Amino acid sequence: MFTVSSLLCLSIARSLSSAASHLNGPTAHGPCKTTPNSTNWPSQAQWNTLNASIAGQLLAPLPPAAVCDRSLSVYDSTSCASVASQYTSSDFHARDPVSVDEPNWENDACLPDSTHACDVKQFPVYVVNATVSAQVQAAVNFGRLHNVRLIVKGTGHDYLGRSTAPDSLSIWTHNLRGTQWHDSLVPQGCSGAGVPALTAAAGHRMGELYDTAAAHKSTIVGGEDPDVGIGGYFTGGGHSLISAHYGLAADNILEFQVVTPSGSIEMLNECSNTDLFFAFRGGGGSTFGVIISATFKVFPIPSMAWSHFTVTQYAANTSSFWQAAAYFHSQLPDLVRSRMMGYYNISATIPTDPSTPLVLAGGFWILNASVTDFDGIFNPILAHMSNVYPVVVSHNTTFVPSLYEWWKVQYPAGAVAATDARLGSRLLDEMALSQPLDTLADGLSKAYPGLVLLGNLVSGPGVWNAQPPGGLGSMTPAWRKAVTHLIVPVTWNFYNESLKQQQTSSLTNVYMASLRRLAPDSGCYLNEADVNEPNLSQAYWGENYPRLLNLKQQVDPDGVFWCAPCVGGEEWALMDGKVCRTNN
Repeated sequence: MFTVSSLLCLSIARSLSSAASHLNGPTAHGPCKTTPNSTNWPSQAQWNTLNASIAGQLLAPLPPAAVCDRSLSVYDSTSCASVASQYTSSDFHARDPVSVDEPNWENDACLPDSTHACDVKQFPVYVVNATVSAQVQAAVNFGRLHNVRLIVKGTGHDYLGRSTAPDSLSIWTHNLRGTQWHDSLVPQGCSGAGVPALTAAAGHRMGELYDTAAAHKSTIVGGEDPDVGIGGYFTGGGHSLISAHYGLAADNILEFQVVTPSGSIEMLNECSNTDLFFAFRGGGGSTFGVIISATFKVFPIPSMAWSHFTVTQYAANTSSFWQAAAYFHSQLPDLVRSRMMGYYNISATIPTDPSTPLVLAGGFWILNASVTDFDGIFNPILAHMSNVYPVVVSHNTTFVPSLYEWWKVQYPAGAVAATDARLGSRLLDEMALSQPLDTLADGLSKAYPGLVLLGNLVSGPGVWNAQPPGGLGSMTPAWRKAVTHLIVPVTWNFYNESLKQQQTSSLTNVYMASLRRLAPDSGCYLNEADVNEPNLSQAYWGENYPRLLNLKQQVDPDGVFWCAPCVGGEEWALMDGKVCRTNN
């Protein structure tokens, strides 16, 4: 039977003056979540009781860069230098109970910068360092009973800001550990033939899972970044390096073990709790409960033919480059039908200097194919671009015996973090990519934010024709005809509120508006979406949203879990610093 191992608690102490002054907790809930300044905030005795019930795993952590604030007793210049040296590592934030990859979601409140104060009130008040499922249950029950805002943090690799919030109790799943290999698994309560599978607790990240599967000469449908965790990834749908063959990550889930908003531990699969199984496969994280473990299919490690290519502008007039980029995109449907997949981007040759020539560059591959097979499909497209447009084309195709060994080289651990950034995304289907080249060139050029436009060739027959256990999940149906997934990132300098407003407005109203015009009836990948997306529920979930909202109202009528860009997000809102019920 699958178990989750226990780890030692990470102790980081913080005194909470506001909590000590409120000795009596409420018995009834008001229209708003309680905060430390509210009279119904749990008393210190009640927090102590929670701590005792979870073996001392209740933390009151300071953010890691608090050691850089000269006004705090924990200030230490040596420790500050150490934090600063690690702050751009996604792994560093994953191992911390409150820190996240993009500090803008914490309002740049505590950066490793001794010239700015650290505002500890922007972070969770307490954290349950969950090492076993019973501790997650206790946290959920406590949050529901006392009307405290609950959030869930796995790695903090979250572009929608769901894994941090002030005045909250955070459930940190990083230390839920344990994996189990299954030569032949039949989901609990089901019958029939088993399939090879891997079960992993919520604290594991992609790198660990690829390594575990590789020990059995297998791989998973997972993310390319080794530092991504399983909770938000699977609940968002999860695109992968091998999606064109095997579907989205959520298409390959066999079962989840979760703690629901009512505090019960449930197994979700095609035979049990089927509505929740639908919701957890694409409905988004921090919404329907907390994942304890996930079980997913595994596949033999494939070989592949892989090509790295660049298409560089050499004419002064950039319009000719965008014509070439439009032609490239118009050919993607045929490439995807051949099960080609990969990643590409458009940026300046020197990304920090937008005056340098534009370049379209990337890497594409076909699983279990030869170099001859690959070049026969891809080379005619590159040759046409070279002959017709004022661009310089280069490419090199090689045979890769093992996707896993290649992945370890191409995607090493240590992803870059600590940037103030927002993303927007759009799924473009064949109809969008079949428009006149002038239309396509105009749409792409206006979506380019001046930094980089990211392309993800991560759909294809495996996604279009997926027949997952339990039926299709709850991610937007736009995935089922998508060809490419375009991402627009915008960034700004720390503490620069005016530039933040300018960049985020441009993201929604200029760059993403251009992609919406190209594909008005499509949607986006919610884990890499704009939180200000107009008609958000339609863009994130499409026709699945009414069913998801109805289910949310059934399983979480009290709003135990809430986040703005989530199912049911419109039923609550931030009002004067508090999360309160709306009339929606």
